[in-house]
Amino acid sequence: MKRTLFCLLLAIPCLLSAQHRTDNSLNSEWKFALDPVKVGEQEHWQDTAFASQSFDKVKVPHCFSTDPRYFFYTGAAWYFKQFEAPDPGKEHIFLKFDAVFYKSKIWLNGILLGTHEGGYTPFEFDITTLLKNKNTLVLEVDNSWDTTTIPGAKTDVPYSSAAQRQLYPWINYGGITRQVHLITRPPTYISNSKITAIPDLAKGDATIRIKAFIRNHDAVAVTTSVNVGIYRNGAKSNIRFKPQSVKVEPGSVVPVELTGTLPASEVTLWSPDAPALYSAAITAGMDTINTFFGIRKVEVKGTQILLNGEPLKLGGCNRPLDYPGYGSMDPEEILEKDLVMIKSGGMELSRISHYPVPEALLNWADKHGLLIILEAGNWQMTAKQMSDTLMRGKFRSQMREMMERDWNHPSVIAYSVGNEFQSHTEEGKAWVRDMGNYVRSLDDSRLITFASMLLGNENLRKPEDEASQYVDFVSANIYWNHLKVLQHIHMLYPAKPVYVSEFGIRTDAVNTEEERIQYLKKAMLDFRQCDYLVGASVWTFNDYFSRFPATNANGYRPWGLVAPDRTRRGMYTAWQEEFAPATIELLHKNAGHASIRITARKDFPAHTMKGYGLKCNGTYIPLKTLHPGDSVMLDIDLAGGAADIALVKPGGFIILEKTLN
Repeated sequence: MKRTLFCLLLAIPCLLSAQHRTDNSLNSEWKFALDPVKVGEQEHWQDTAFASQSFDKVKVPHCFSTDPRYFFYTGAAWYFKQFEAPDPGKEHIFLKFDAVFYKSKIWLNGILLGTHEGGYTPFEFDITTLLKNKNTLVLEVDNSWDTTTIPGAKTDVPYSSAAQRQLYPWINYGGITRQVHLITRPPTYISNSKITAIPDLAKGDATIRIKAFIRNHDAVAVTTSVNVGIYRNGAKSNIRFKPQSVKVEPGSVVPVELTGTLPASEVTLWSPDAPALYSAAITAGMDTINTFFGIRKVEVKGTQILLNGEPLKLGGCNRPLDYPGYGSMDPEEILEKDLVMIKSGGMELSRISHYPVPEALLNWADKHGLLIILEAGNWQMTAKQMSDTLMRGKFRSQMREMMERDWNHPSVIAYSVGNEFQSHTEEGKAWVRDMGNYVRSLDDSRLITFASMLLGNENLRKPEDEASQYVDFVSANIYWNHLKVLQHIHMLYPAKPVYVSEFGIRTDAVNTEEERIQYLKKAMLDFRQCDYLVGASVWTFNDYFSRFPATNANGYRPWGLVAPDRTRRGMYTAWQEEFAPATIELLHKNAGHASIRITARKDFPAHTMKGYGLKCNGTYIPLKTLHPGDSVMLDIDLAGGAADIALVKPGGFIILEKTLN
């Protein structure tokens, strides 16, 4: 079976630069109060006249779970913001929240704007008609969970204890955890865009298809022209799109498609080692959005996933969104530090998280070259929950919000419809089949998977016994008997690629860090025997707070390659060496020189190494292109009898370090 996906995709969210668009922050100081017995709405806290001046001051984005004044509070809380707004004139003004965890209810000047459920995805309101010179914005936020929230508790099941089924294993970090925006747009504007491409790897050109969603907030029907310009390094390309004219009725959205072919001389494919980005300017009437994108091709061929015609065999990680003092907020300096460590550790194909990640993470991945599998919501839902119409609707809503925000990032190659649910049940099979079809109806340019914890069960004897029959590649969480489980998966699904979505061992499951390292080395030996393996992601990059049973007394689940403060453990260095695409061997040394051999791995991980180099005592030595199994010999000067050498990826990431004495 062969399934081919073609993608020319946005990389960085729209940078709104047209004359009629502005994006102003509503961050900084807000007023805040807890509402543990939920009297706020009854006492009319939402009213403009309510006196919130005496409440505490907080800085948004804000995670009240990590604020020392409200540490790990669960329940309702309120945010209050006073702001001034100019007369919008003919423009429309929108209030946008990048994320609020988990349920929120929003009022402006005493009028209910609406509600939202889902803690990691954006939502917005048109507030034009409600604005005054001075405005009062009020939010009620509730981070509680139950059996109807996603994530949430399980319904009563025999396989989970009373303590376990009431909890999920990450903290319900509550608050306005991401940015708040006041956005000005013209009455008729581009509400979203979706860009795909069909790169011809033989000819080298790429057919670009852009779908722009034109929304009309005016009181009358509007006819507008839609056009696109493509740029690379500031120079406009020779691609031409035929402008499309479209009529949009009041209050409606109309998709408009434009297609063009980028000549081979102007095409540079996006990949982890060469994340080439273009920019596109999409115009509809008075509105223009500018964004960056990359061209790349993903295809499933037998037991391989190919990127631009080459097999993927890469390491990866899972990164729970958790940092001391910030919770699920992700400040730029922390995100940058983590992603540099991830990239430098050879963790380049990652499921990354059980829930939608901050868009800034995907922007970085697009720019620096990481491959991401996005997942939303379903963590160990029960059969009863997966068959419930309400739960299915909530999951579709959260999945759609994530996809519509992220569906254009070249770093995103697949969607996961859940993690560790009862995938052998009829309800589990129906979930993967139905949610997979739903995802494809929104975006068929990406692969579909989910993370199964059951594929080592020898009672599964044929593909129809488990829901992985419906995915493009199998994802499995495996913690022991790696080779045996992988062989069983391959027996069940001999024509599908396999991805290890989780493997690892806790620091407190061993006596020493060296025991963890030996676990890793054994797992990697097993992985290297499976030519159908496309990737393996460590659980986890970092330790994370939890209330789940078996959490340490300090509040952490200590799975991390790095400690909560990102101090590297010995396991990180070992992982870096095992996930490096090459090995470095000292062959011999004499008279102040050393002969070394650099060999590109041909088992796992493995890919063509182009643009790599070796840094030796501060001197950079470019390496020729190495295909899997290729070697190169180098003579190294042992200045002072020693040499510090480092293997350097394109982009300057140091992925392997050694000292020769």
